[in-house]
Amino acid sequence: MQNIDLHTLKVFDEIVRTGSLSRTAERLGLSQPAISISLAKLRRSFDDALFVRVGHAMKPTPQAEAMVDSVRAAIRAIEHTLTSRLDFEPATTRRTFRLAMTDVGQIVLLPRLLGALGRQAPSADLEIVNLTLQTPDLLEAGEVDLAIGFLPELPAGFFQQALFDERFACLVRTGHPRVRGAPTLDQLRAEAHVAVVTAGSAHTSMDRALDSLGVERRVAVRIPNFLGLPTVIGGSDHVCLLPGRAAAIMAEQPAVTAWPLPFELPGYVVKQHWHRRQMADPAHRWLRQLVGELFLAEVRAPAEALGRGAVSDAPPRAASR
Repeated sequence: MQNIDLHTLKVFDEIVRTGSLSRTAERLGLSQPAISISLAKLRRSFDDALFVRVGHAMKPTPQAEAMVDSVRAAIRAIEHTLTSRLDFEPATTRRTFRLAMTDVGQIVLLPRLLGALGRQAPSADLEIVNLTLQTPDLLEAGEVDLAIGFLPELPAGFFQQALFDERFACLVRTGHPRVRGAPTLDQLRAEAHVAVVTAGSAHTSMDRALDSLGVERRVAVRIPNFLGLPTVIGGSDHVCLLPGRAAAIMAEQPAVTAWPLPFELPGYVVKQHWHRRQMADPAHRWLRQLVGELFLAEVRAPAEALGRGAVSDAPPRAASR
């Protein structure tokens, strides 16, 4: 039975239809010896002559007659499988997309992505999971569609696309008794800092960069995410170094103000990452394109508009002093 393939099944079907090996060869574009070889395979597999010559025609045996409907169904099923392609229509899809991102990503990226989905795929759903060290395994297993954020090291089999450059800024309480404008290096050294330590974030690279610049800071508080940071900073005299876009969004709240740093701190590139198994999925391709269209313009923007440009030398709109 392992020798039975689509080609052999089509030979069987044409012999049934034409009752002739020569006409079967003509209709399938094959030589008559090739037809004879396929018929021999069928006969061996079923231990039956299948077709016998009666007059000038090849007539099916009872075994062959019993197989006709099943063979034709098999041909249709195989051809459908070989020619079928996944279809995807954003306007009607009810698919749930699973994205891995940090809490900064939820602050900066998620609102814009939700707005675009609402316009283009109103019935699609999103499930957000945390970006962690296990995210590559989830991408490879197909349990996560996209990972958006900072993943510096990925094994073979993954693809990535740069979305935008990110730089760091400083968040302080509006009306801070000592930091009344863009902080100086001495002020940053003197103030107590809040450090946000999350998996999949760029805080480790920021710490290394600060050390290389000789910038010392006293980390008085460590918290596991950014979501409560405006409340922590707005209710204390602590300061926090964080990604500039998140700082600008948080500074829309009157209680906090975002300022640029007094030194050039290397930033990082935010990318979307996916595994090659999803490369050709039309739904996945559409999602990647949507994310790219939303954020790629920023990576081509002038340098002053990137990251720290979100935090100007003047306080953001929400900072009223």
